[in-house]
Amino acid sequence: MATTHDPQRQIPLGQRLYDRPFLLLGFGLVVMFAFYTIWGLLELMWLPVATLP
Repeated sequence: MATTHDPQRQIPLGQRLYDRPFLLLGFGLVVMFAFYTIWGLLELMWLPVATLP
């Protein structure tokens, strides 16, 4: 099976993303930071008001 280079062929988006590991790392960090920040803010909003002695 011979392979030829076809300049008209588009590289799939998934392959282009996997070819950039630092972009994936940055995306992972942003997603986790946003997830934990939103989760923390929701937890603070849902806490009952504490009664002081």
